[in-house]
Amino acid sequence: MTDILLTNDDGYKSAGFLPLLKELSKEFSVVAVTPDREKSWIGKAVTTKKILKLKKVKRRSFDIFAINGTPADCVQIGLYNILDSFPKMVVSGINQGSNVGHARILSSGTVGAAIEASIEGARALASSVRIPREIKKTLNLFDEKNYTIFENAAKITVKLAKILIDKEFGDVDLFSANMPFDVPLDAELEITKPFKEPYGKIFYEKEGGFLLSTPSLDFRNLKNGTDLKAVYDRKISITPISLDLFKEDSVKTVEKLIKNQW
Repeated sequence: MTDILLTNDDGYKSAGFLPLLKELSKEFSVVAVTPDREKSWIGKAVTTKKILKLKKVKRRSFDIFAINGTPADCVQIGLYNILDSFPKMVVSGINQGSNVGHARILSSGTVGAAIEASIEGARALASSVRIPREIKKTLNLFDEKNYTIFENAAKITVKLAKILIDKEFGDVDLFSANMPFDVPLDAELEITKPFKEPYGKIFYEKEGGFLLSTPSLDFRNLKNGTDLKAVYDRKISITPISLDLFKEDSVKTVEKLIKNQW
């Protein structure tokens, strides 16, 4: 039985991927299935009306399955078309950038893969590292020489996986871990909730159309207990996420308001 199905949204060439595959493989049996290119900002989108092709690639000593699809596609094909049985856990990451807050959690392909796994009944962990904008501009995060940047984050993710892989957590469907850049191995850990703020304007006119400009995180007016505040304080943020889209304590209020005017 495979212990861990590993995926991400930045593709198998991402500097955050191989360090995690390497560290996980020291403790678990791992099968890696990733997009064949970067698929950020795609959430849990599933590809339709397109034939998905699977190929094997080798990175250093590791065999990796690469798919011309989304992170959620990788999870689906990994679970049902590659593995003989469900793994003990699906791990997604390490993402090049933090996935903090409602907006980024729901937009992230890395978290989207974990959501897809949890919908299918698998334990899931998404792992992300905040990359300051000024550093991201100067570093090629697809260059193997920059793999060392993610080594501590990879070790921390493995430590989390070892804790979570055989536990039950009630109504928690998945976990999202966010770490500061250059996170030390002894960094403080905090269990957090997502901060909730809008993106604001993210599309700008260019060449007669509109182009996404990734919004910066606003570190003003930080709220205690949130994932954003924890990462800002250089802590490891662990956010337990439930996919229950139903608000039980609002049923009577909503029912009364609607039925009275129906």
